[in-house]
Amino acid sequence: MIVVAVMLYMTAGAEEIYKNQEFGIVLSVPERLLLCPRSENEHDHGPVMLLSPASLSDCQNTEATKYIEVFASYNVSDDTKKVHEFLQWECVHVAGGPCEEPPRGLRVRYLRSEAARVGRAGGWVDVIVVTQAGAPDPTFDSSAPSINYELRLHTTSEQLSQDLETFRTVLKVIKLSPAPRHGRD
Repeated sequence: MIVVAVMLYMTAGAEEIYKNQEFGIVLSVPERLLLCPRSENEHDHGPVMLLSPASLSDCQNTEATKYIEVFASYNVSDDTKKVHEFLQWECVHVAGGPCEEPPRGLRVRYLRSEAARVGRAGGWVDVIVVTQAGAPDPTFDSSAPSINYELRLHTTSEQLSQDLETFRTVLKVIKLSPAPRHGRD
């Protein structure tokens, strides 16, 4: 019985690590976040983590839930060759609005990054940070890194200041170093 109690104590404090070998993402998930599981038949482009309060059932409707997402994809679009172009594309085509001035100091450590804020309907706000990494693909475009990374905070304007602290933690601890490519997604 004592052994069971010790095992429960040890796992209760265990740090949750998200890893994606294809896109080279390693993230120690902050304890204030709930990591959403991926379904078996879904390609893993990166983690989606819900901000408190949340339950796993909220993973099915993230537009109505506060979350932080990391999304990686191969850089194969003429619209996203450079970091600034990628950010503009994300603001308009994903968040549905123009890029606005972001909170100060948002970036992925050690990588060229750009950030923006997008106001959304119903008082929702997206804060987006983009970066690129990986060796250029000489068969596609040898001037552009091969992987695009988008990190997004989706929250309400009332909770923005509080949730930015957690988002800054993710930006600080995430490691991005893509493995060699074996094909495109």
